[in-house]
Amino acid sequence: MYPIKMVLFDLDDTLLQFDDYWENSVKDAFRNHFFTSEMNSDDLFEVFCNVEQFLVKKLDSKQISFDEYRTKRFLYSMDQMGKTTDVETAINFEMFYQSISKKHMKPNVMINKTIKDLSNYYQIGVLTNGSKGWQDDKLEAIGLDGIIPKEYVFISEVIGYEKPSPEIYHYVLSITSLPPEQVLVVGDSWTNDVAAPIQLGLKAIWLNKRNYQVPQEPRPLAVITEIEELRAILLSHVGDCPHD
Repeated sequence: MYPIKMVLFDLDDTLLQFDDYWENSVKDAFRNHFFTSEMNSDDLFEVFCNVEQFLVKKLDSKQISFDEYRTKRFLYSMDQMGKTTDVETAINFEMFYQSISKKHMKPNVMINKTIKDLSNYYQIGVLTNGSKGWQDDKLEAIGLDGIIPKEYVFISEVIGYEKPSPEIYHYVLSITSLPPEQVLVVGDSWTNDVAAPIQLGLKAIWLNKRNYQVPQEPRPLAVITEIEELRAILLSHVGDCPHD
């Protein structure tokens, strides 16, 4: 039996799959935003994706912040399309894109049922990088805002630190009053959701949907490709009575 009291899920590409809404949302935004409506949305999306991949590496290595990432991907894309714009327009597009994205995000019935069933035996939370409004909107759009308690939704903008900074995990432990060995992190990022929490004594399960090679160290509790696999790991050993 695992001495786990809390399961903390990453949000992006863990509970909500980026690919499920990304292309439709971005193209929809391009077609309807005042600055891009006259441009070819397919050509612009291809440029936007290339810029996105470039900036994600800088984001992951902490060379830029989330806010810089979101504005620069628009500014750099427009530059490559031969269009001159400014930060204000980039921010406006980001807000427009986010409002449109909510329409393209759909609940995943199997994931939500798994989370609901786990909540009968564990405290369930979310630990995610991003802005509070945007991450809260995502949880609402996929139907998990009513399942995961608000007090256990931990968002980097509110905390003041981003994963994989040790401070963000220390904050969660202080709020939940749990020792690290009783907290399990589940997420798709090896650096943020596996290596960093394990170094601090937390447990981790890696959601490896793309079947990347598993590093030798550190060793997660398990490696899965679907959230539903958590049933066999976390519910097979529990008793008949849910946690208090």
